[in-house]
Amino acid sequence: MKLKILGIETSSAVFSLCLNEDDRTLREFSKRRQVDGHGDAEIFKEAKMMLQSVNGGSFGAIAVSIGPGMFTSLRVGLSLAKGIALVNETPVVAVNTLDVIGIQPSLRDLRIVAVVNAYRGEVYAAFYDSGRRVGDYLLTTPGELLKMVGERAVVAGPGVNILAAVKPTNPGIEFSHDSKYLPSAASVVTLALPRITKRDFDEIQFLEPYYIKKTDAERNYTKGNALR
Repeated sequence: MKLKILGIETSSAVFSLCLNEDDRTLREFSKRRQVDGHGDAEIFKEAKMMLQSVNGGSFGAIAVSIGPGMFTSLRVGLSLAKGIALVNETPVVAVNTLDVIGIQPSLRDLRIVAVVNAYRGEVYAAFYDSGRRVGDYLLTTPGELLKMVGERAVVAGPGVNILAAVKPTNPGIEFSHDSKYLPSAASVVTLALPRITKRDFDEIQFLEPYYIKKTDAERNYTKGNALR
């Protein structure tokens, strides 16, 4: 029996949804989110339309990226996943956004540096070799990250422009600006599908965005307490 899967990717300024039947995409939607939150309602509306288009009125599973990425945007995506999952008792698989970039099938024969803009002069990053992550998820500066890259690698993801601007002298580093290497709802489903097939689901009530670093609110709270 074919399984209908809702894919959700909201780690960056471009939100995307997709409706998959196993590994085949039936419908896709993307929308750029504005700073004032414009665009949030449209992604919820599109998710409702996708839900209504499914026979039986429910998805077989939900695949959602949980970061790292933009704080508020990640909250929107996870809230959408939780709302649908809890109301319809739909199982969920959450995946890391850096893994979504670095473990794409078209990149698995390459050494990849997946990069996401962390703002304030920092980037989130992870290294991948032959389709496997090597080492931990990182929060670092573009300059420090380039020192770790080594002789040859492809840098991909929404933070690629930040690293390219540093203008490294190493000719073995390739900066890929191809949009197909950006995280998308379809690539989220692709990464989550093996776990969905094995029924290795997450407990939705315990899922939180993966930030790595503190939000502005958390930093301000810590600073305020330190002055007391």
